[in-house]
Amino acid sequence: MAIAKLDRKILKISGDGVTEWLSGLVTNNLDNHINFTALLTPQGKIIADFFAIRHEKDWWLDVAAKYSDSLIKRLSMYKLRAPITIEPLELDVCAAWGGTGHEGVEDPRHPELGRRIYGQGLDCEVGPDAYDQHRLTLGIPDSAIDFETGETFPANTNMDLLNGVDFKKGCFVGQEVVSRMYRKTDVKKRMRGFSFSGDLISEDIKAGERVIGSVMHHRSSYGMAMIRHDRLPDDNTPLMIDGREIKLLDLPDGHST
Repeated sequence: MAIAKLDRKILKISGDGVTEWLSGLVTNNLDNHINFTALLTPQGKIIADFFAIRHEKDWWLDVAAKYSDSLIKRLSMYKLRAPITIEPLELDVCAAWGGTGHEGVEDPRHPELGRRIYGQGLDCEVGPDAYDQHRLTLGIPDSAIDFETGETFPANTNMDLLNGVDFKKGCFVGQEVVSRMYRKTDVKKRMRGFSFSGDLISEDIKAGERVIGSVMHHRSSYGMAMIRHDRLPDDNTPLMIDGREIKLLDLPDGHST
């Protein structure tokens, strides 16, 4: 059992009609107590991904600290004259995994990610590096570390495989682009977890002499890469970094290459 404090911020969203207002902006329906979702640009790229947690009549948004200001700014633009209030809360965010009996709410992306706990002065046993290692072993991307928002589509980060996009819901910002990519094309680039041994120097992942992906982040013997699925070999050609073979982890929905 482990409990790690994360570098996150909590934003409280409140006001008359707040659920309908927020649901009309983000990629997922807000049907559950906790929902993984994102706010996109009109071009369909991620501004910030976050968890929306129902708290009585309000919503708490659990967002990476580095993107909290951007999220506040963009949500404020969409507020216009709506009676909506956006304010930061002084709350700690911890992730708990392994074992049983944890408080908090289950992470909707993957059952083995554990539970998220919110409160003041939480006693978290380990630092964020331990959680980073844990989620890498599961092949789950983290926008705070693995990629830059504003440049990446939800499907590139597997949000469509992590319960983060509802293609059947009503309109949301960027929906036309995201839906078109989903309906008409195979996703050419996806984040993929991988395992390796030794030290990594190069960022290039090769199949033979062809570069098929780039390392985005790694820790210990696991990493996250952006892989060109349209360049993956059909045969058993090994994938290599610095002359050493790596192994891609299954995608979050259990599909492998």
